Amino acid sequence: MSKVTALIRDELRLRAGGPAPYVAFGFFVLAGILAPFALGPEPDLLREIAPGYVWLIAAISVLVGLEGLFQEDIASGRMAVLRLSGLPTWAIALITMGTYWLVVCLPVVLASLPVSWLLAGSGEATMSIALSLLIGTPALAMLGATLAAIAGVVKRGTGLVIFLALPFFAPALIFGTRLATGGEEALSAGLFLAAFSLQTVALCPLITGLAIRQNME
Repeated sequence: MSKVTALIRDELRLRAGGPAPYVAFGFFVLAGILAPFALGPEPDLLREIAPGYVWLIAAISVLVGLEGLFQEDIASGRMAVLRLSGLPTWAIALITMGTYWLVVCLPVVLASLPVSWLLAGSGEATMSIALSLLIGTPALAMLGATLAAIAGVVKRGTGLVIFLALPFFAPALIFGTRLATGGEEALSAGLFLAAFSLQTVALCPLITGLAIRQNME
C-alpha cells in the first residue's frame, strides 16, 4: 500500500469518526427545516430565497466543523509523524482537506436535495442548488481549512476562522447562488464557480502547508 493510499484511509477513518460530520450535517438539516416555520407558509418567498439561503447555511456548516482540523494533529504529534513519512506538507494538507470535503461537505450536498425541495418546491430548482453546491463546496472546504491552519499559527480559534472566511467565501456564495437560481447568467456563473474551486484546490494546499510548518516551529 502506498503512503498516499494509507494516509487517505487513515484520514477517512479519523475524520468520519469525529464530531465534525455530524455537527455540520445536523446544523444544515435543522436550519433548512426551521426556515419555513420562521418565515411562514409563503411558497413564493421560500422559492425566491431558497438558493441563497441554502448556500448560506451550507457555508456555515462547512465552517462549524473546522475547529482543530490541523491543530489536534500537531498537538498530538501525528503531524510530525506524517512529515517523517516523506510526503510533502502540501500533499498532507491536500489529503486532509480532500477527506474533510468527503466526510463533511458531500453529506451536506446530499442533504441539500430534500432541504431545497422543502424550500423551493421544484425538482429543477432542487437539482440546480445541489449541482451548484457540488461544484462550489470544494472551494469552501479548501479556503476554510487554510484559514483554520493560519488561525492555528496566531493561536486563535474558530471565531477568527469564521471572521476571516466571510470575504473569501463571497465569490463562491455569489456565483453559487447565481448558478442555483438559473436563468441567463447560470452558465457563466457555473464556469466562474468551477474555476474558483479549481484555483483553491491548486493554491490552498500550498498555503496550508506553509502554515502547518510555521505552526510546528
